[in-house]
Amino acid sequence: MVKITGLLRELCLEYTYLTEPDIVILENIAGQLDITAELTGTDVFIDALCRNSSDSIVLAWAHSSANRSLYNRSVVGQLAYAEKEPAVYKALTGGQIMRDIRGISQEGVPIAQTVVPVTNLAKHVIGVLIMEKDISEEIRQEEQVQFLSQTAEHLSRTLMDFTTTGWGWEEWLGSGIFVLDQAGAITYTNKHAERMLEVLCGAGELKENLITALSYGSLEELVEGLKKAVNLEFGHVSYLCQAHPLVTDGELSGCVVSVQDVTELRQKEKELDVKSAVIQEIHHRVKNTLQNVVSLLRLQMNRSRSETVQSEFATCVNRILSISRVHEVLARQSWETVDLKELAEYIVSNIVAGYSLAEQEIVTQVEGASIMIPAQQSVPVALVLNELVTNSLKHGIKTETDGEIRVSIWETAGCITIQVIDSGAETVLKQLPAGNKLGLYIVQLLICDQLGGSFSLSRQHGSTVATISFLSGGKEQTV
Repeated sequence: MVKITGLLRELCLEYTYLTEPDIVILENIAGQLDITAELTGTDVFIDALCRNSSDSIVLAWAHSSANRSLYNRSVVGQLAYAEKEPAVYKALTGGQIMRDIRGISQEGVPIAQTVVPVTNLAKHVIGVLIMEKDISEEIRQEEQVQFLSQTAEHLSRTLMDFTTTGWGWEEWLGSGIFVLDQAGAITYTNKHAERMLEVLCGAGELKENLITALSYGSLEELVEGLKKAVNLEFGHVSYLCQAHPLVTDGELSGCVVSVQDVTELRQKEKELDVKSAVIQEIHHRVKNTLQNVVSLLRLQMNRSRSETVQSEFATCVNRILSISRVHEVLARQSWETVDLKELAEYIVSNIVAGYSLAEQEIVTQVEGASIMIPAQQSVPVALVLNELVTNSLKHGIKTETDGEIRVSIWETAGCITIQVIDSGAETVLKQLPAGNKLGLYIVQLLICDQLGGSFSLSRQHGSTVATISFLSGGKEQTV
């Protein structure tokens, strides 16, 4: 409970033309404000007209301890503008009692105001006593009743049309419509529903009890079970069923059941599931085949003592592993898209583990959001990442004790950008001997020619930065 009366006299002298006797009257009323609030269970205020003869000033406030106040903090000393509280203005200027006038509080809560003028010995209005109560729940209930009333009226008119004109909902719903009474008996079916009954109930044995045909024990169970659309199988036929209750005087008096034939749709979904499983199995087998190729190359690599030959074999192995990783992802996830960040993390960790020396400390980091790219772009992107990370190790960091490789990925307006940044001393272009730039040629070929993107290599702040960009989906862009 909140009450502020100490400021009443000061506020009257500052904002109003009230005389000393008038102020005393208002102070006496303010002294009883707590009791009034408790009796009425409302927020209670005393307002007085300001010197501009339009707005009013809040002189005192109290609220019931049994109910939550409409206001989070004291409103004593605040102005109540005439355009926002017309009931207060009318009572102050016209001496009228205003009862249950609806409005919005300063906190944005729907309220009902009762405003009673306070007069002095000369019968002049010197202030008003205001009672406000929260009517949020009342308004919510009224809106709900209005909605239900409108819905029932509309449904009643529609159902009446069925019996008088023969017109049906199939014109605009395309579904079977069953109207059931309180006992669950079918009182109306449209043309689609008539055909569905042969599937649901056989040759008419259960035509009068759709509840049993749908495997429910009562009308209440059916309404609750089909509150949301449910797919039901009847042999080789699939129906999407939903119940819409009919309520009279607050009680369930029947329902409308809409039944949509989705057999063809479900068959297509099953076909897609089968195709998806086949494609994923193909990716799995391709991955296994590539792993076998890698094993053969490694056997051949170990038979050679030439470091150059072993290096070339290792490069080929990593390229094949990058492609294999794409098929591995497609085999266990969606066969349409690949997570670019996940792919980059695998390639970076795999290559660094194979190329770095035992005494080297190579720090790697893949940063950016998880961006999904189409499957057709994933193989060339994987090969490009393989070449760039390999070049960073072989020609950038080389034999340095410490090194860092960072891959940054981001997307802007459908354009995907990947940067491979290493701590190497010089760019790959300067490190590679003439005629030995196959890796960079592969990058140019895949990014610029195949994906219609761009590729650049530069030095920034002491690091080598390789940047590729391309449009997601494989659309061409100006290079």
